[in-house]
Amino acid sequence: MDPRLFVGSLEKGMAVLELFETARHPLSMTDIVAQTDIGRSAVQRFIYTLHQLDYLSRDADTKRYTLGPKVLRLYRGFIGGRSALDRARHALMALNQETRECTSWVEMLEHEIVIVENLPSPHITAVALAAGMRFEALSASSGQVLMAHLPPEVAQRVFAASPPLARERAGTDDIAGVHKLLERVRAQGYALTTKAFDQDSLSISAPVFDAHRRPVGAINLSTLRSRFDKKEALAVLVPAVMEAARKASG
Repeated sequence: MDPRLFVGSLEKGMAVLELFETARHPLSMTDIVAQTDIGRSAVQRFIYTLHQLDYLSRDADTKRYTLGPKVLRLYRGFIGGRSALDRARHALMALNQETRECTSWVEMLEHEIVIVENLPSPHITAVALAAGMRFEALSASSGQVLMAHLPPEVAQRVFAASPPLARERAGTDDIAGVHKLLERVRAQGYALTTKAFDQDSLSISAPVFDAHRRPVGAINLSTLRSRFDKKEALAVLVPAVMEAARKASG
């Protein structure tokens, strides 16, 4: 990072905005001050500015804040600027219709994976995912297939940042075990994990590549083990996910 170019005040303003990602209720200025290392007067200026720009909405009675509608314009720009997702969308929809299971386009963000786009399952009982949800990459099938095709130092950074539960779910507590896991995933072309979202979940992912064979995202299918056991998933779902990823690749 070049400190000559880095704008510290913008970083603080973004920190205020990012608080609302996980907020379960509207936030007051006191809440925001308590959850950041930013002084009260600075927080007041940031939330006033964000409110004036419509990135935050303010309840006139409670004086509490929520994300404003203008945030959705950023999401629209985010989705619209992803050519890889544009190519993958047809394959993602076809996989969803063929299997009647939850399918997603997933990308990595530091030590996590992010669901960028999701098509829900029509089943009454199904894995419930939504765009914007994040999970630990180490224990997620999509994280494993992406790390398997990235430089080894990426896996090292992810492992170092992963909490104990993610390491336990991945079945390894050292970096050598992670590299062995990723070698297997790379060789077979997919990753299959269980209990990533809840105790009954089963998740399958395959990587999507650009024209230079660089991983740009993953196609994920999430279902319930009560509907597909591992043997059935390997026979029916894995080939479908791998074919969808092949069609989506550049």
